[in-house]
Amino acid sequence: MLVGVLLLVSVLPGLLVHNQILGLSWAKQLQDCSGEAERRYPEDDLARGLEAIRCGKRVQQRMTAVSLSGSALVLLISAGGLWLLPRRELRRAGPLEPVAEGMRKRVEQAARDLRLRSCPRIAKAAEGWEEPFTAGPPGAPVVVLPASIDAEAPETAEAIIRHELAHVAAGDVGLVWLARSALAATLAVLALPVLGFAWEMNRNGLDVWDAFLQPLWLDYAGRFLLILTVVVAVSQMVLRSREHEADIMAVSGQSREGLTVVLADAELTQRINAAGRRRWRTPGQLRYMLANHPSPAQRMKVLQPPHPHLRATWPEAAVTGLLGALALNQLGWLAKTALPGTSLAPYFTLIPALLAGLLMALSWGTHMWQDAVRDPKSSPLPAPALAALGSGTALGMLGRFDAVGSAPHWNAVVVVPPAVCVAAALSAVMARTYASAVRPERRRTQSWGLFVAALVVNVALFAGTLRTAYELWSLLDANMWPLANWAWLTVLGIHSPHSVFDAIAVCFLGLLALCWTLSNASAHPDSGIATKVTRRLALPSGAALAAAVGTLAERWVSRYDQEHVDFVSTLLYDRMVGAAAGLACLVALCSVRGRAGLGPAMWAAPLTTLLVTGVLWTIRCHNLTSGQVISHVNYFADPLAQLAILGGLVVIPLAFLPARQPAPAARILVPCLGALGAAVLTAVLVRTDCIMIHL
Repeated sequence: MLVGVLLLVSVLPGLLVHNQILGLSWAKQLQDCSGEAERRYPEDDLARGLEAIRCGKRVQQRMTAVSLSGSALVLLISAGGLWLLPRRELRRAGPLEPVAEGMRKRVEQAARDLRLRSCPRIAKAAEGWEEPFTAGPPGAPVVVLPASIDAEAPETAEAIIRHELAHVAAGDVGLVWLARSALAATLAVLALPVLGFAWEMNRNGLDVWDAFLQPLWLDYAGRFLLILTVVVAVSQMVLRSREHEADIMAVSGQSREGLTVVLADAELTQRINAAGRRRWRTPGQLRYMLANHPSPAQRMKVLQPPHPHLRATWPEAAVTGLLGALALNQLGWLAKTALPGTSLAPYFTLIPALLAGLLMALSWGTHMWQDAVRDPKSSPLPAPALAALGSGTALGMLGRFDAVGSAPHWNAVVVVPPAVCVAAALSAVMARTYASAVRPERRRTQSWGLFVAALVVNVALFAGTLRTAYELWSLLDANMWPLANWAWLTVLGIHSPHSVFDAIAVCFLGLLALCWTLSNASAHPDSGIATKVTRRLALPSGAALAAAVGTLAERWVSRYDQEHVDFVSTLLYDRMVGAAAGLACLVALCSVRGRAGLGPAMWAAPLTTLLVTGVLWTIRCHNLTSGQVISHVNYFADPLAQLAILGGLVVIPLAFLPARQPAPAARILVPCLGALGAAVLTAVLVRTDCIMIHL
């Protein structure tokens, strides 16, 4: 994700260079296009706008291509670092010598234990080099052991060998050099427009420092420091986590004594060295943040539990949110400049959201699901991590590189972070449902099934919420605040051009949740599969059926109150009451079970909406008169899309409710709450015009 964001952020230096070199000609061509469109279509605003887009398409695409040169430069520097930095490190540790025959056999046995396809090259460093490491070009790693490896105890030597081979087995050898080359690439590319501007000012005989004190360059410097800080922080986090993962993999199925002895000796050496330093030294927390490796004490702490693993932490959540926001901003800018006039223009909000959601799913969602599988009873998304994710997203929206020199987009800061938190909370719900459906003996955190399930679910959630937030943000940026009311929620649901995609995602996630619920019931066959299935489905199904009945009853009672409403408005109310029924089912389940009700509500709420919509559709089709037409696909899709919007408004409060087991009275209480809540919501909707958009 870091490399992807760096490639996107580097578009800005390319854009600045483009404006420095071709700025006047670019602006003049766009002005000529606007004048030509005005001359051809003086009376038709729509045709004039389309002509301006068609004429300026080549200019915009050229600007996009030149801007992407910054990304190409980052890619080139990073790829060069993957080849040059490992070779430099190998030369520093050289001349390398071959290991003894006994040591080579020990390495080959460890490679077989770690299921490596082939044993990497093993070498011994020159005298004086005491730090083992793994380096080499991509695809040809070299494990370098310290010069004193032959003098170590067998358990200690075994622990060192297994730790280094674990890096090879995990495939993270290139991460070290990628993180270091990414830092160099960031400095070089972001400094390029500054150097170019300074050279131009010098050539024209102008004062460089006065020019750099202008708001544009001060703003650029602030964002430069932000992305530089993020690169350093992410690099350190990646390097430290890979050491923990290598430790865990090295001791898997083996004794931990050898590695514990190595770490204890290293911890003692650190304390002795620290005691001999000057009285003033770097504070411990700052030292940890700047270190490439975790301290020996922290590594031993991770290895203490019976089944050691790394949990997702709030700093990782904050960085994920920040990088995801930066990616969304840059992808959105690229879509606005590159897609107009093409067949992909209608998807200028969907494509950036899909790509940014994919990045967030890979970096955060899969990690969170691994935590859920390792420990299904704990919450994979604690409150501090959720708050950090939202805060990081807000900071990323403020530090967007496509808005250098302009005022912050506060609408985006208000809208996007809550949407990301909603996706993360629902992902945690689906993760718990998946983890409870897996048999204990099959819970492997490195399985392809877990990775695919986590990736698909998280992409659907993050992409959907980001696209919705993007559309709302664009709407508010168009100075629609004075006209905003509850009816504007239908713009994102019923009236959204992507309502069919949203409905498909809601149905897909609901089916997955239902299948995993049924699998959970069959995971312990000794207690009776039929009984467990009935018990797990009874309460959500009862709530869904009761909410549907309450909605339909109130819709039938209030039908005479809307005799003055035309047929199109009637269909609009039908779709809204279908979504309201699903919302009532969701709230009823969570009112009794707390956040534990979100899992069954993932399939029960869409089921309620489909039941209500199906009955109303049958009635409308039966009573159709001449001239009345129903779009059958949209009639079913729009309520589900609206349910996703309404449900997203209440997910965060419900996710913080304490989980509870349903009492025996819940079998009666939950259906009653569902029916009553659905009837009240339906009455409010059909007896008022609160969902009608007034311009």
